[in-house]
Parts: sequence; C-alpha cells; structure tokens
Amino acid sequence: MRVGEFWEALKAYREEKDADRRHMGELIRGAALRLFNLQLKKGSQILDPAKFWPMPWDEERVGEDERIVQELDKLSDEQRTEKALELLTKVGFR
Repeated sequence: MRVGEFWEALKAYREEKDADRRHMGELIRGAALRLFNLQLKKGSQILDPAKFWPMPWDEERVGEDERIVQELDKLSDEQRTEKALELLTKVGFR
C-alpha cells in the first residue's frame, strides 16, 4: 500500500466512525427528547432536538447554511435564474 492510499484509508475509516457516533448521538438525543416531551403539555413540547440537546455537528450545519445563504444573496437576478434552470434540468423538470 502506498503512503497516499494509507492516508485515504485512514481518512475513510475516521469518517465512518464519526458517522457511526453521530448516528448513535442522534438516536440517543431523539429518545431523550421523546421521554422529556411526555412530561410536558402539548403546547410546551420541544420540537427541535438541537434546541433540547445541542451537539457539535449542529453548529457545523448552521455555519454551512449561513454560508450558502450569503452566497445566494450575492447572486444577481440573472445568476439566480440560471441556477434555478440548472436545478430544474438536474431534477428532470426541464
């Protein structure tokens, strides 16, 4: 195995383990939220698990969403139209 292949394999292994940890964290958070919401009235229940129990990956998602919104705000009307048509073509509506 070459050195580059080793580092790629190590990276893939780490990403797989991180995905497993994240999946287990989401399951535990969801279960805890359900048990917590059983004790509350319908109007007081927490619907967003990230507000009940913040996890490190929630911050990553928020940062990414904000970056995408900022990029979209910078686009001109013509660029937005072009991006929309590109999306429709990819989805198969055009």
